[in-house]
Parts: sequence; structure tokens; C-alpha cells
Amino acid sequence: MKNWITWGMGCLAMVAYAGTELKNVPEPLRKSLGSHGTKSAAMEGGTLRVVLDKAALTELTYYTFIYHNICADQWRAPEPFAKMGLKRVEVLDAASAAGFAFDGDAATCADMGQMGKNYRTFISQRTTPCTAGRCGAVLK
Repeated sequence: MKNWITWGMGCLAMVAYAGTELKNVPEPLRKSLGSHGTKSAAMEGGTLRVVLDKAALTELTYYTFIYHNICADQWRAPEPFAKMGLKRVEVLDAASAAGFAFDGDAATCADMGQMGKNYRTFISQRTTPCTAGRCGAVLK
């Protein structure tokens, strides 16, 4: 019985990744990016560029994605997350035309995870808009 359950879970994981192109995405993020409408993701030079399968990307979807799909991985496994070298996450709509960029690393995610933080305010203070497929300059 255990073998069937393990096999079934493996199949579900494969279905979650089906159709999701992950290029140079570090292992700690692969599971969370392999689902939740991620069309593709690529990491280069500390920047993770994610394209969601959404015609329009709302702020709520973006905030939720950063909180649950990015920073939550830091809270679950801080050491592997810190070793990734993540500095920025660009989240774009299905056409890769519009979205938002989050300037934050492992320490930023750890800070957001502290009790009493309003995650929407915290994320918005570190966000720049993306238009025409290009994201604004890194915040200082």
C-alpha cells in the first residue's frame, strides 16, 4: 500500500511540473514554482524571472506569490535558501509584458517572516513595476 501511495504522490508531482519550464532554478524553489500557475521560471545572476499563466497579474496575486512561493521557502529551509544567492524576483503575466519585481534576498524574507509584519506593506516597499517586459531599477 505504501508503494502505491508513494508512486501516486510522485505522479502528482510530475503533473504539477508538466508544462512548467524551469531553467537554472535552484532546488529549494523548484517545488513551489512547479505549480500555482507558473508557466516558466529562470534564474540568472541572482534574479529569478517568473512568468505566471495569468492574462493579467494583480497586486494581490503578486503579493501572495512572493509570500507563499518565494519567502515561505526561506522560512522552511533557511540555509539552502541563503545559498541560492537570490536577490530579486520578477513576476510577469503570461505575455511577459507586465508585472512586478521584488527586491529581496534571504535576509529580507527572514525579516518579513517575523511576527507582526504586514506582508503587503513589507512587499510593496520593495517592489518596482514591470512594463513592456522590463522591470524597474533595483531599489536601494
